[in-house]
Amino acid sequence: MRAPWCPTTGLAAVFAVGAAVAVPACKSTKHDQPKFMAAPKSFDPKGGDFTFNEKNLEAFNSMEDDAREAHLAKLIGSPGSFKGQATYQRTEELTDKIDDRKYGQYVIWAKVPDPVWLEVTVEYHLFSDSDLMGPAAADTYIEFTGTLLEMTYLDDAKPRRMEIKVKADAVTKL
Repeated sequence: MRAPWCPTTGLAAVFAVGAAVAVPACKSTKHDQPKFMAAPKSFDPKGGDFTFNEKNLEAFNSMEDDAREAHLAKLIGSPGSFKGQATYQRTEELTDKIDDRKYGQYVIWAKVPDPVWLEVTVEYHLFSDSDLMGPAAADTYIEFTGTLLEMTYLDDAKPRRMEIKVKADAVTKL
């Protein structure tokens, strides 16, 4: 004897087969990141000759607190010695009521997209008296030079993070 026919049994099978075929079809890696959005070959914040590249950040992380303070004092006392790369986020014009206005009229927010060393992420605040970037899209790759103003290293945070304020001399789009 045959079991009674149920209309949902046939539909359930059709939906199950359709879902099994549709899910892998949507998982294409072919179009993950367009070529025009890829980082230029010159963008290498980890391995390039920069103030806080991977090698220098590892050395900085292994320093005792007194040695860190002395290293930062040396960087602050050396005008134009700070160099880095990051991705541009935005530019803000500061009013006189903002505390950071003492560093400059404009601030460029930039960050390194991937951790530089282990899980340490880096965010830059680049100050200047004129708009050094002009019009630019978010995530534009930039390189900059300037003088270190101050740094906050949150080594107890997870992930560890550095917030670095720099008086920018020059900012160039890569």
